[in-house]
Parts: sequence; C-alpha cells; structure tokens
Amino acid sequence: MKITLLVIGLIIGGAIGWYTAPVPAVDMKIGGVTVEVQKDKGGGELTATGPKGGSLEIGSGNLSPLADRKTRTAIFAVGGGIIGLILGFVGGRRVV
Repeated sequence: MKITLLVIGLIIGGAIGWYTAPVPAVDMKIGGVTVEVQKDKGGGELTATGPKGGSLEIGSGNLSPLADRKTRTAIFAVGGGIIGLILGFVGGRRVV
C-alpha cells in the first residue's frame, strides 16, 4: 500500500510539475541547433542545444528553479512522492 501510494504520488506530482511549467516565449530550430528563450518577471533565460545534446544556457535576473520545466517536474514529483508515502503510512496504521 505504501509503495503504491508513493508511486502514484510521484506520477501525479511529476505530471502537475510538467503541465504547470511556464512555456518558452520563443522556441526555434536553426539548422541542428534548438534555441529556446524564456522570460518572466524576474529575468530571462536563453538555452541553445546542439544536435549531439550539448547545451549553452545564459540567464539574467533572478531565475527561479521552478522556471525550468525539468527541475520543476522533479521538485513536484518528490513532493508528490512524500505526500503519497505519508498517506501510505497513515492509511496503513492498524488500530489494536
């Protein structure tokens, strides 16, 4: 029961983090390079990714770790997993 709720919490938390992440303001491909520009109230970020997976990130202002989609998804997944594990322990208690 605990493991099941942990996995469900991880999946739900990750999905919430992924789908609520800010979308890039600009996303374009130039040859084999993908360029993505994000902007929010605190600053902006430019990410260029090459065809072999190498990337370059340039940021300005106070960028939140929640602005990056992958980091946000990981944070929300861990939070959901913790909530699921707590619910598993609370639900698994047996009254004697």
